[in-house]
Amino acid sequence: MTKRTYKDWTPADDAELVLLREAITPTKEIAKVLKRTPSAVANRISILKLPMGIKRYTLFREIPKIVTVQGSQPKPAWWTSMMWWRK
Repeated sequence: MTKRTYKDWTPADDAELVLLREAITPTKEIAKVLKRTPSAVANRISILKLPMGIKRYTLFREIPKIVTVQGSQPKPAWWTSMMWWRK
């Protein structure tokens, strides 16, 4: 019989994984903390179906503002920044 090369996931490991995942910690850093490979952490995240936590765009970006162009429908702020040649 061959020797297993991995250790089982304990409830404590799962709890720490959940906390780190909610804190939006990258998978590589979670792997270092739990002393596992990044692929093992990614597999466990998919098995437990853990969300990433708070969405990054709500933390670091502004909510897009609606800009009205005369004679047309309101355009979002990203659209006007992409149309730089029309300014």
